[in-house]
Amino acid sequence: MPELILYHMPRACGFVTINAMEEAGLSYELRAVNFMKKEHKEPEYMKMHPGGKVPLLLADGAPLTENAAILSYLDTLAPEAKLLCHDGSAFSRAKALADLIWCSATFHPTARMLRMPIHFTNEDPAPVQAKGSEAVQAIFAQNEARLSGQDWWAGDIWSIVDVYVVWCTMTAASTGLVPMDRYPAIGAHIKRAMGRASFARASARQDELQKSAGIEFPG
Repeated sequence: MPELILYHMPRACGFVTINAMEEAGLSYELRAVNFMKKEHKEPEYMKMHPGGKVPLLLADGAPLTENAAILSYLDTLAPEAKLLCHDGSAFSRAKALADLIWCSATFHPTARMLRMPIHFTNEDPAPVQAKGSEAVQAIFAQNEARLSGQDWWAGDIWSIVDVYVVWCTMTAASTGLVPMDRYPAIGAHIKRAMGRASFARASARQDELQKSAGIEFPG
């Protein structure tokens, strides 16, 4: 098993990666990247990740970026954990990867339009946030329909996609701009995901990292 080191900014999507490693029972080191101090833009970090983003996984010193790729790699490291819902065939695994890529390429940035609209414009962020709210609620409507009558994203089987969907959902909902009472199935899905032991362990690891790194969030 390779030595795993995860660079993470608390509250960022690397939480999903932490949850995956906790679910799989993998041994890993967690290191903070303090965005408040612009540590993600320091030359030493950008040598590993030229994009200056998180998460970043080092596997025996080799860097791997992009959460969907990292989660796919962890699935191959610990197939018994069933982090992705597939039957081992090429097409089934591609379908599972499509869900991960949708989370990272569509749902995630759309949620960020609500949470951090200033990252999408040098002008008034209000129109970005308004457009983001419209797009997020369209996604929420689709997700509500999908999760109605089933426990998990893939039906009866949990996968790490559930955690990524929950992270995106909570990121958008934290703005108070999404009427969550319209989405009872989504709310129930969040409670199920948060009720898993791996989610609780991941939350504890993240809180410990934030405290040890002295990271404080405004407001």
